[in-house]
Amino acid sequence: MSLFARIAAFFGAGRSAGKLDGGASRDGQLTLADAQLKQQAAVQKMRRGVADVSVSRQRLDLQAADLQKALDALAALAEKSRDDGDEESVQTAMGRHLIMEGQLADLVSQRDALAEQETMLIAALTQLQARVAGFNVTAETLRAVHKAADANQSIAKALEDFGDKQPPSPN
Repeated sequence: MSLFARIAAFFGAGRSAGKLDGGASRDGQLTLADAQLKQQAAVQKMRRGVADVSVSRQRLDLQAADLQKALDALAALAEKSRDDGDEESVQTAMGRHLIMEGQLADLVSQRDALAEQETMLIAALTQLQARVAGFNVTAETLRAVHKAADANQSIAKALEDFGDKQPPSPN
């Protein structure tokens, strides 16, 4: 049996045509097209996750900047109150300043955790995209092999039919 005949037999018409061309499989297995769609959906979901984390991190950056401005304003108020000799206002401003510094430290910690998570998600997304690209190459290779086997089978059938229709050769 020739190599092409073996490939044609392996990719027989009823056995796997649906699996290679994206049709429904009889035994419940995913087709190549279904698998590719699921992988694309996973990549999109991962991209949305990265975007959500990035947006959250940026919001924390903005909140931290606003809080820093408020801290600077409180420090200026405390300094002005000190120059005016209002110790009670200085104490109040410094107490609020201390509380807000704690809040800022918490925000920065959360932002750093989100930045780390974002970096890990980007790395995972890159890996997933590479795996999907590799799968797509494999799927296209399988489709090409299937088409080549079908073409070889058609050629073999045509040659067989041609050989049956030739008149007997004179001896």
